[in-house]
Amino acid sequence: MDNIYNFTEELQKYGLTTDTYEQCLEDISNKVLGNIDLDWADIIEKYHLPIVKDTLRKASSQSIFGNVFVSEYFKHKSLLSSMSDIEKAKSTYKSEQSINKDGTFTSNKLISIKEDELKNPVSLLKAHGFDVKEWELVSARNNIWNVYSKQDGIQELYSSKIVVKPRTDISLEEIKEFYENLINTSSPPVVQKYENKNGLMFELPIVDLHLGKFSTSDIVKDEYNTQIARDCFNKVIDTCISRLHGINIEKIIFPIGNDFFHYDAVSSTTTGGTPQDTDMKHQTLFKTGVLILIDGITKLSKELKAPIEVFCVQGNHDFMSSYHALMSLWCYFHNNENVMVDLGTSPRKYIQFGKCLIGFAHGDKEKKRIEKIMQVEAAKMWGDSVYREVHLGHLHSEQVTEDGGVIIRNLSSVTGTDAWHHNSGFVGAIRKCTCFLWDKENGLDSTFNVVIN
Repeated sequence: MDNIYNFTEELQKYGLTTDTYEQCLEDISNKVLGNIDLDWADIIEKYHLPIVKDTLRKASSQSIFGNVFVSEYFKHKSLLSSMSDIEKAKSTYKSEQSINKDGTFTSNKLISIKEDELKNPVSLLKAHGFDVKEWELVSARNNIWNVYSKQDGIQELYSSKIVVKPRTDISLEEIKEFYENLINTSSPPVVQKYENKNGLMFELPIVDLHLGKFSTSDIVKDEYNTQIARDCFNKVIDTCISRLHGINIEKIIFPIGNDFFHYDAVSSTTTGGTPQDTDMKHQTLFKTGVLILIDGITKLSKELKAPIEVFCVQGNHDFMSSYHALMSLWCYFHNNENVMVDLGTSPRKYIQFGKCLIGFAHGDKEKKRIEKIMQVEAAKMWGDSVYREVHLGHLHSEQVTEDGGVIIRNLSSVTGTDAWHHNSGFVGAIRKCTCFLWDKENGLDSTFNVVIN
């Protein structure tokens, strides 16, 4: 309940309690009506008022004897009469809220809380009206504030002062809530297993999508945001389905990660802690990304009538989030025989298809060493293969080299330019996704590009 006056403080300025104030008002009323033989000076002397008689007689709106104050006082009293003793105590308690220089927030109020909940940060945050998903407790000080209730005797409240700050992590409760919501709102499709033989393997590497990146047209040539990233992803999926219609696809490989997400933490930073420009908070971004992936994987497998293998290539922007997304996909698809989710945690993955061997890495850590890693990590597959390639992300542009029996491809990206790349001069790369069709016996059959105009 909000009031334009702090009635207790205002009355104390005149040396009055609520009882003496109401008696004084009654004397003034009787004086005006002629019911008592007192002049203004007598009333001032009776109640020891620190004012002159003309001030009392004229009763300006700024005075506690003016119409506005008197009206608000009795309105407040009427409300109090309908409140419990505890509610009255809370109403008259001087609550305070303030923003501190270090970005924290201080709240001081009278709260009803059980003694054993005083040590529970979540209970304290809720008692002060803070959303536990947005704020975390820094410090707390609680003092007993007893209130006498005619109905229930002495009731124990607490004068509570807490300091909070915006949250920078995700709680286990939120993770649980996310997966429960995913289960309740998404139903895995029931599909019979596809058995395609002697077909081609389709590789769809949508690298460096950077979902959640935000850049505006006043900074870069073309703006980019979560919705645009989503449109780019869906355009690649839909174009591939259209291009491959009628082609016998034996298997689809679909790597995720590779900076699919633009940032990796609630604080909008990459895995290494670099701040990023974004248009969406992390919880919403992660949920959006998982649902985009579920939809894309479902469409590819259903429309191309082929089993699809999903695995994670963790990037430098989304090392944790991409793997968490992979786990979400496993939860969703683990009963679907057409979707195989590889939960391997190695930063590099290898797929063999007949005489073809394709390696995957993000490319930010291996540098030139990438040319010598496949032979060691996939020695048997190396020996059984003739056509060998390693596909990398990270650079957002196409670069191809061949050395020692292996082709190294840095793949292009569909993402837009952000302020950092623009300011650093990394501009001009064609925004596209390069897709690959592999033949078991003859290696790379063909490629095609989905260009983002």
